[in-house]
Amino acid sequence: MSTDDMSNASYDAKINTGNHLCPIDDVAEKPGKESSRSRNEDTAPGAFPQFMRFPPELRYQIWHSYCPDLSAKARVLPFLEFPSSTTVDTQTDDSEYSLPDYEALAEQTKDLRGVLSTHRESRSIAVRKYPDELVMDSASGAGIVRFRKETDVIFLSEVVTGEDYSISEFGSEIENLAVGVVNDYSEERYFQDETLLQVVPGMKGLFPNLKRLFSHRSAPTKKYIEKWCVTEHVHSYMIELHYQTALFYWPDLDAHSDFARSSVPKLCSLEEMEEAGVELWPMVEFESWKPMRIPDGPGFEDDSSSNDSIYSYDDSSADGTDSTAPTRMSIGASRSTNVQVSTELDVEPYSRPHTRKAIVVDTDEEEEDGDDDDADEMGHDEDGDRS
Repeated sequence: MSTDDMSNASYDAKINTGNHLCPIDDVAEKPGKESSRSRNEDTAPGAFPQFMRFPPELRYQIWHSYCPDLSAKARVLPFLEFPSSTTVDTQTDDSEYSLPDYEALAEQTKDLRGVLSTHRESRSIAVRKYPDELVMDSASGAGIVRFRKETDVIFLSEVVTGEDYSISEFGSEIENLAVGVVNDYSEERYFQDETLLQVVPGMKGLFPNLKRLFSHRSAPTKKYIEKWCVTEHVHSYMIELHYQTALFYWPDLDAHSDFARSSVPKLCSLEEMEEAGVELWPMVEFESWKPMRIPDGPGFEDDSSSNDSIYSYDDSSADGTDSTAPTRMSIGASRSTNVQVSTELDVEPYSRPHTRKAIVVDTDEEEEDGDDDDADEMGHDEDGDRS
């Protein structure tokens, strides 16, 4: 990194402590004329005008020390399980819902968002590290989570069949996805580990650019621990929250693909992965829970009177929705081991967000009434996904 890239002597460095629990890409102020407010803040608590006089290499190290994610090779970004508030209730409301406001994700990304919002130099460092954006539309506005799609893994603990999901750009940006379980409550069955291969076509309907699907286990067996988790040839990432510490391990398929193919337990054959168009591998998580604080007990702080909202979105940045022309996708798995995938598209160009129906399980009666050729068809219309 050059000195010119990192130098900006006209800026003061301040840590913006407000609203750091909002999972949104906080934007640093752009350069302009020095205001009376900024002059008054030069000597305010938290301001350090001399910071930009440090050598650029030292400033670079300080930003990385403040935000460990700037040095992470790969991360896991956990979201609340679907459907939660990501589904569309077409019977009672025309609103579009998408990814929920998630306190754990907000706490996890607090330091990175601080770097993004503190200063133009720090923001430039963070954006170079995480150039991609996860757009989360919600009823209250739009939020952005910065990530690197080639390495970061999006973790959904549960996906439920037969629900309408509004994921728009979120789904199209994801290349690495971890899923705890895919539940089919109508048939009282679930897909996990090896059986996830059966729902790969459905997952690709929701995530058209999906390259790797990881089967997540929070209680790894002995074989997972002994064989590969403690080696140097895998990714590891720790999430430390106020109530929990989680440590994730998953194979490093870019730098150590040979090790993964020879030593990591396979969920299916390499030939099946190639045929599915998605690699399927395990991910394990080790958890430790911290003691809960009891109200009125030692260490308890009542912050109910705080004026700062945990979640805050800029309504002006929310794009309008057109619920009259959603993209509806029906993706089903039959009772047999074969997967039947049908896609129903009704798309108007540039309408957003798109609503997609995920993994609808067909009954035997529906299969008998359907066309025999359609019952044996496997695959999905990729052109429709990318329109």
